[in-house]
Amino acid sequence: MNRWNYSVLTASLLAIGVILGWASSHDTFLLAGIVGILVLSAVACFMCFYWLKQIDDFKALNTAKFAVLNKMAPLVTFEGPNGPSQAKSYNCFDKEWRELSAAHALQSASSRTFVRGLRSSGAERFIPRAFGLIFALVFISVLTFSILSWGDVTDHPSPFSKSEQVEKKTK
Repeated sequence: MNRWNYSVLTASLLAIGVILGWASSHDTFLLAGIVGILVLSAVACFMCFYWLKQIDDFKALNTAKFAVLNKMAPLVTFEGPNGPSQAKSYNCFDKEWRELSAAHALQSASSRTFVRGLRSSGAERFIPRAFGLIFALVFISVLTFSILSWGDVTDHPSPFSKSEQVEKKTK
């Protein structure tokens, strides 16, 4: 899922670049380009938030799976050559979490959940946050540019308005 989200957001960033280049080289499409960039960057910001929620959901699922495995481990019986063996489960997952906890290697995945994960999981949260910041900056920059140069933006709202202006001048 991380790879898919990364690919979609990278493609969105490239699309914004293409739209920006196209709109800036064709002033008759400036308004359409600005609207396209604003919509695309807003949707991409939402996707970044969604990506962070996916990380929390997968961590919750993983935590629940290991809770089930920890409850099952003491009930496991082993077959020996002469039937059931006296061997008992080592409860390896439970011991692993205790060791990680003692080493302070666990952290909460987010402040709103009780899901624990390894500290390295902060790295996987960095990328969606960085993308979110980039798209928010693009959105704010394009919106600011649009407001500051509103006359130029609305002077060419579509290619049809320019041809209509030419027809009026020739009449």
